[in-house]
Amino acid sequence: MIRPRASALILVLLFTLGAFRIAAQEGDEFLQGADGGAKLAERMRSLQPEENAKWRGTFKIIHRKQKIPPIPVSCETTSSGANWSVLYVADATTVTGAEKLTVIHSTNGPNQYSYARAASPGASLGEPQQLTGAAADVPLAGSDFWLSDLGFEFYHWPEQRLLKGEMRSGKPCYVLESVNPHPPAGGYGRVVSWIEKEHVAPLIIEAYRADNTNKLFKEFALGSFKKNKDTGRYELKSLQIDNDRTGSTTLLEFDLETK
Repeated sequence: MIRPRASALILVLLFTLGAFRIAAQEGDEFLQGADGGAKLAERMRSLQPEENAKWRGTFKIIHRKQKIPPIPVSCETTSSGANWSVLYVADATTVTGAEKLTVIHSTNGPNQYSYARAASPGASLGEPQQLTGAAADVPLAGSDFWLSDLGFEFYHWPEQRLLKGEMRSGKPCYVLESVNPHPPAGGYGRVVSWIEKEHVAPLIIEAYRADNTNKLFKEFALGSFKKNKDTGRYELKSLQIDNDRTGSTTLLEFDLETK
């Protein structure tokens, strides 16, 4: 689950790192049901970065059966009119090749994913593949972050329902259930988002399996924050993702001094 002021990633990362400016809302702007869910999902898709931004960090992947070296990763957001893009670059390590992902976001159109990877640590990046939808359900740099997670693909699903609001982490939240009408094998069947009402920003997100078990698939959890002495803004220091299906954990630590 993604906890206070998050985005695997991400919309969550971009919120936390201050790339978006969200106006506070008064009262319940969205009503329960399919209509309110569709409008809230549209709002989430429309959150563009106010300004271009860059950051660097490190993927630390912990798996029960193998040891994986840390993977340096960088991110750059670029806003251009109605569309905006996020570029992710995972550096090569001694055992893994480099990878490059560009997610092009659009409010009312499908996400577009341009993904390239090197076949080995010393090899150059291969030709980029153009992916959409469930085809982007593949991990970035062997982590627990799928390409589609980074695009918040579930906010583009056609079935969105706004459930009864709840308090989470001491804040009143909308509860948005996104249902995949044609889930791929091994993918998400539904995703539940707790969205803070005041700023209409994601607070917690849970993804569930598409099989008949309906078990929790992934949990996204924020780490500690650090106050930026120049801006006075609190910045996220780390983000942890636990993959309940594989027993794997990915910790994304941010280098706040060089972002």
